[in-house]
Amino acid sequence: MKRWISLVILSMAVVLTLASTSSADIYMKQKVHTDAVQMMGMTQPANDLIAEIWVTEKGFRSDDPANSTIMLGKEQKMIILDHAAKTYAEHPLNMNEMMAEMSKDKSPEEKAMMNQMMQKMMQMDASVQETADKKTINHWKCRKYILTINSAMGPITSEIWATEDLKVNKKVYEQLATRMLASMPGLQSSMESMKKEMEKIKGVQVMTISTFTMMNQPHKSTTELLEFKEGTAPAGIFTIPAGYKKQTGNP
Repeated sequence: MKRWISLVILSMAVVLTLASTSSADIYMKQKVHTDAVQMMGMTQPANDLIAEIWVTEKGFRSDDPANSTIMLGKEQKMIILDHAAKTYAEHPLNMNEMMAEMSKDKSPEEKAMMNQMMQKMMQMDASVQETADKKTINHWKCRKYILTINSAMGPITSEIWATEDLKVNKKVYEQLATRMLASMPGLQSSMESMKKEMEKIKGVQVMTISTFTMMNQPHKSTTELLEFKEGTAPAGIFTIPAGYKKQTGNP
Protein backbone atom coordinates (compact mmCIF):
# COMPACT_ATOMS: atom_id res chain seq x y z
CA MET A 1 0.00 0.00 0.00
CA LYS A 2 2.88 2.38 0.74
CA ARG A 3 4.20 1.80 -2.77
CA TRP A 4 0.74 2.50 -4.23
CA ILE A 5 0.47 5.81 -2.32
CA SER A 6 4.02 6.82 -3.30
CA LEU A 7 3.22 6.20 -6.96
CA VAL A 8 0.02 8.23 -6.74
CA ILE A 9 2.00 11.14 -5.25
CA LEU A 10 4.61 10.74 -8.00
CA SER A 11 1.98 10.85 -10.73
CA MET A 12 0.38 13.92 -9.13
CA ALA A 13 3.75 15.67 -9.07
CA VAL A 14 4.26 14.95 -12.78
CA VAL A 15 0.72 16.04 -13.61
CA LEU A 16 0.61 19.24 -11.60
CA THR A 17 4.02 20.75 -12.28
CA LEU A 18 4.32 20.65 -16.07
CA ALA A 19 3.70 23.82 -18.07
CA SER A 20 2.00 24.19 -21.51
CA THR A 21 2.31 24.12 -25.25
CA SER A 22 2.46 21.15 -27.65
CA SER A 23 0.33 17.99 -27.79
CA ALA A 24 3.09 15.35 -28.04
CA ASP A 25 3.85 12.56 -25.61
CA ILE A 26 6.67 13.29 -23.17
CA TYR A 27 9.83 11.25 -22.51
CA MET A 28 12.00 11.85 -19.45
CA LYS A 29 15.20 10.21 -18.26
CA GLN A 30 15.98 10.68 -14.58
CA LYS A 31 18.81 9.78 -12.21
CA VAL A 32 17.44 8.73 -8.83
CA HIS A 33 19.60 8.47 -5.71
CA THR A 34 18.35 7.17 -2.35
CA ASP A 35 20.52 7.56 0.74
CA ALA A 36 21.37 4.62 2.98
CA VAL A 37 19.02 4.18 5.95
CA GLN A 38 18.92 2.05 9.11
CA MET A 39 15.60 0.65 10.30
CA MET A 40 14.84 -1.99 12.93
CA GLY A 41 18.51 -2.94 13.20
CA MET A 42 18.93 -3.43 9.46
CA THR A 43 20.80 -1.23 7.00
CA GLN A 44 19.41 -0.52 3.59
CA PRO A 45 22.32 0.57 1.39
CA ALA A 46 22.30 3.66 -0.76
CA ASN A 47 20.86 3.09 -4.21
CA ASP A 48 21.36 4.75 -7.59
CA LEU A 49 19.35 4.03 -10.70
CA ILE A 50 18.33 5.49 -14.03
CA ALA A 51 14.58 5.70 -14.68
CA GLU A 52 12.96 6.30 -18.05
CA ILE A 53 9.40 7.68 -18.12
CA TRP A 54 6.77 8.11 -20.82
CA VAL A 55 3.64 10.16 -20.13
CA THR A 56 0.80 10.03 -22.68
CA GLU A 57 -2.94 10.65 -22.78
CA LYS A 58 -3.47 6.91 -22.23
CA GLY A 59 -1.17 6.48 -19.26
CA PHE A 60 2.19 6.66 -17.54
CA ARG A 61 5.11 4.21 -17.66
CA SER A 62 8.31 4.26 -15.60
CA ASP A 63 11.19 1.82 -16.23
CA ASP A 64 14.29 1.07 -14.20
CA PRO A 65 16.62 -1.95 -14.41
CA ALA A 66 14.62 -3.99 -11.87
CA ASN A 67 11.01 -2.94 -12.35
CA SER A 68 8.54 -1.19 -14.61
CA THR A 69 5.38 0.54 -13.42
CA ILE A 70 2.45 1.18 -15.75
CA MET A 71 -0.53 3.37 -14.79
CA LEU A 72 -3.56 3.35 -17.07
CA GLY A 73 -5.96 6.22 -16.35
CA LYS A 74 -9.05 5.07 -18.27
CA GLU A 75 -8.78 1.50 -17.00
CA GLN A 76 -8.00 2.71 -13.43
CA LYS A 77 -5.24 0.11 -13.20
CA MET A 78 -1.60 -0.13 -12.14
CA ILE A 79 0.72 -2.89 -13.42
CA ILE A 80 4.09 -3.65 -11.81
CA LEU A 81 6.60 -5.71 -13.81
CA ASP A 82 9.43 -7.63 -12.10
CA HIS A 83 12.05 -8.13 -14.80
CA ALA A 84 14.29 -10.58 -12.92
CA ALA A 85 11.40 -12.93 -12.07
CA LYS A 86 9.55 -12.19 -15.35
CA THR A 87 6.30 -11.67 -13.45
CA TYR A 88 3.69 -8.93 -13.23
CA ALA A 89 1.00 -7.89 -10.75
CA GLU A 90 -2.13 -5.87 -11.46
CA HIS A 91 -3.74 -3.54 -8.92
CA PRO A 92 -6.77 -1.25 -9.18
CA LEU A 93 -6.26 2.50 -8.89
CA ASN A 94 -9.90 2.82 -7.89
CA MET A 95 -9.71 3.13 -4.11
CA ASN A 96 -12.89 1.18 -3.43
CA GLU A 97 -11.73 -1.72 -5.61
CA MET A 98 -8.28 -1.63 -4.02
CA MET A 99 -9.72 -1.77 -0.52
CA ALA A 100 -11.96 -4.67 -1.51
CA GLU A 101 -8.92 -6.53 -2.87
CA MET A 102 -6.84 -5.88 0.24
CA SER A 103 -9.59 -6.76 2.73
CA LYS A 104 -11.30 -9.72 1.03
CA ASP A 105 -10.19 -12.12 3.80
CA LYS A 106 -10.80 -9.68 6.66
CA SER A 107 -13.66 -9.46 9.14
CA PRO A 108 -16.24 -6.65 8.82
CA GLU A 109 -14.57 -4.83 11.73
CA GLU A 110 -11.13 -5.11 10.13
CA LYS A 111 -12.52 -3.93 6.79
CA ALA A 112 -14.04 -0.84 8.45
CA MET A 113 -10.75 -0.09 10.23
CA MET A 114 -8.75 -0.43 7.00
CA ASN A 115 -11.16 1.85 5.16
CA GLN A 116 -10.88 4.54 7.85
CA MET A 117 -7.08 4.23 7.79
CA MET A 118 -6.96 4.63 4.00
CA GLN A 119 -9.28 7.65 4.06
CA LYS A 120 -7.02 9.29 6.62
CA MET A 121 -3.82 8.45 4.74
CA MET A 122 -5.17 9.94 1.51
CA GLN A 123 -5.92 13.28 3.13
CA MET A 124 -3.01 15.60 2.56
CA ASP A 125 -2.17 19.22 1.92
CA ALA A 126 0.70 20.96 0.23
CA SER A 127 2.37 24.35 0.49
CA VAL A 128 4.88 25.83 -1.95
CA GLN A 129 7.33 28.64 -1.24
CA GLU A 130 9.04 30.30 -4.20
CA THR A 131 12.56 31.54 -3.49
CA ALA A 132 14.86 34.00 -5.24
CA ASP A 133 17.58 31.35 -5.65
CA LYS A 134 18.53 30.52 -9.23
CA LYS A 135 21.13 28.27 -10.88
CA THR A 136 21.74 26.30 -14.06
CA ILE A 137 21.36 22.53 -13.88
CA ASN A 138 22.14 20.37 -16.93
CA HIS A 139 21.98 23.46 -19.20
CA TRP A 140 18.51 24.48 -17.94
CA LYS A 141 18.04 27.74 -16.02
CA CYS A 142 16.23 26.86 -12.80
CA ARG A 143 14.54 28.53 -9.84
CA LYS A 144 14.33 27.00 -6.36
CA TYR A 145 11.03 26.18 -4.62
CA ILE A 146 10.31 24.56 -1.25
CA LEU A 147 7.42 22.07 -1.27
CA THR A 148 5.96 20.71 1.97
CA ILE A 149 3.38 17.92 1.86
CA ASN A 150 1.62 17.04 5.12
CA SER A 151 -0.05 13.64 5.36
CA ALA A 152 -0.86 10.97 7.91
CA MET A 153 2.49 9.37 7.11
CA GLY A 154 4.25 12.56 8.19
CA PRO A 155 5.60 15.64 6.41
CA ILE A 156 7.62 15.41 3.20
CA THR A 157 9.86 18.39 2.47
CA SER A 158 11.27 18.85 -1.03
CA GLU A 159 13.75 21.30 -2.46
CA ILE A 160 12.68 21.66 -6.10
CA TRP A 161 14.62 23.27 -8.91
CA ALA A 162 12.31 23.91 -11.88
CA THR A 163 12.88 25.39 -15.32
CA GLU A 164 10.66 27.31 -17.71
CA ASP A 165 13.03 26.49 -20.58
CA LEU A 166 10.94 23.37 -21.33
CA LYS A 167 7.34 23.65 -22.55
CA VAL A 168 4.86 20.76 -22.65
CA ASN A 169 1.16 20.11 -22.93
CA LYS A 170 -0.52 20.47 -19.55
CA LYS A 171 -3.83 19.20 -20.97
CA VAL A 172 -2.42 15.68 -21.44
CA TYR A 173 -1.47 15.42 -17.79
CA GLU A 174 -4.66 17.00 -16.47
CA GLN A 175 -6.71 14.41 -18.41
CA LEU A 176 -4.61 11.61 -16.97
CA ALA A 177 -4.86 13.02 -13.43
CA THR A 178 -8.64 13.42 -13.67
CA ARG A 179 -9.06 9.78 -14.67
CA MET A 180 -6.69 8.52 -11.97
CA LEU A 181 -8.15 10.60 -9.15
CA ALA A 182 -11.84 10.30 -10.06
CA SER A 183 -12.43 7.39 -7.66
CA MET A 184 -10.24 8.51 -4.76
CA PRO A 185 -12.47 10.48 -2.37
CA GLY A 186 -9.66 11.09 0.09
CA LEU A 187 -7.68 12.89 -2.57
CA GLN A 188 -10.62 14.69 -4.13
CA SER A 189 -11.22 16.63 -0.92
CA SER A 190 -7.72 18.11 -0.96
CA MET A 191 -6.93 18.04 -4.68
CA GLU A 192 -8.06 21.57 -5.51
CA SER A 193 -6.01 23.25 -2.78
CA MET A 194 -2.98 21.08 -3.64
CA LYS A 195 -3.31 21.96 -7.33
CA LYS A 196 -3.31 25.69 -6.54
CA GLU A 197 -0.14 25.30 -4.50
CA MET A 198 1.64 23.10 -7.05
CA GLU A 199 0.87 25.58 -9.82
CA LYS A 200 3.21 28.01 -8.05
CA ILE A 201 6.05 25.84 -9.35
CA LYS A 202 6.67 27.32 -12.78
CA GLY A 203 7.80 24.84 -15.39
CA VAL A 204 9.34 21.38 -15.27
CA GLN A 205 11.12 19.93 -12.26
CA VAL A 206 14.82 19.40 -13.04
CA MET A 207 16.05 18.41 -9.59
CA THR A 208 14.09 17.40 -6.52
CA ILE A 209 15.66 16.65 -3.13
CA SER A 210 13.07 15.13 -0.79
CA THR A 211 13.30 14.29 2.91
CA PHE A 212 10.80 12.55 5.18
CA THR A 213 10.98 10.70 8.49
CA MET A 214 9.64 7.21 9.12
CA MET A 215 10.07 5.38 12.45
CA ASN A 216 12.36 8.21 13.62
CA GLN A 217 14.71 7.62 10.69
CA PRO A 218 15.27 10.29 8.01
CA HIS A 219 14.87 9.19 4.40
CA LYS A 220 16.42 11.31 1.66
CA SER A 221 16.24 10.94 -2.10
CA THR A 222 17.38 13.03 -5.06
CA THR A 223 15.84 12.94 -8.53
CA GLU A 224 17.67 14.68 -11.38
CA LEU A 225 16.32 15.21 -14.89
CA LEU A 226 18.90 14.15 -17.48
CA GLU A 227 16.87 14.19 -20.68
CA PHE A 228 13.51 15.60 -21.73
CA LYS A 229 11.88 15.48 -25.14
CA GLU A 230 8.54 15.50 -26.92
CA GLY A 231 7.70 12.73 -29.34
CA THR A 232 5.56 9.68 -29.88
CA ALA A 233 5.75 6.91 -27.29
CA PRO A 234 6.86 3.53 -28.69
CA ALA A 235 4.10 1.15 -29.70
CA GLY A 236 3.28 -1.45 -27.06
CA ILE A 237 4.72 0.33 -24.02
CA PHE A 238 1.52 -0.44 -22.08
CA THR A 239 1.53 -4.12 -23.13
CA ILE A 240 2.78 -6.84 -20.79
CA PRO A 241 5.87 -8.51 -22.32
CA ALA A 242 5.55 -12.04 -23.66
CA GLY A 243 6.61 -14.72 -21.18
CA TYR A 244 5.73 -12.73 -18.02
CA LYS A 245 3.48 -14.61 -15.57
CA LYS A 246 0.75 -12.96 -13.54
CA GLN A 247 1.21 -12.78 -9.77
CA THR A 248 -1.14 -11.68 -7.02
CA GLY A 249 -0.50 -9.49 -3.98
CA ASN A 250 -0.89 -5.95 -2.66
CA PRO A 251 1.33 -3.04 -3.69
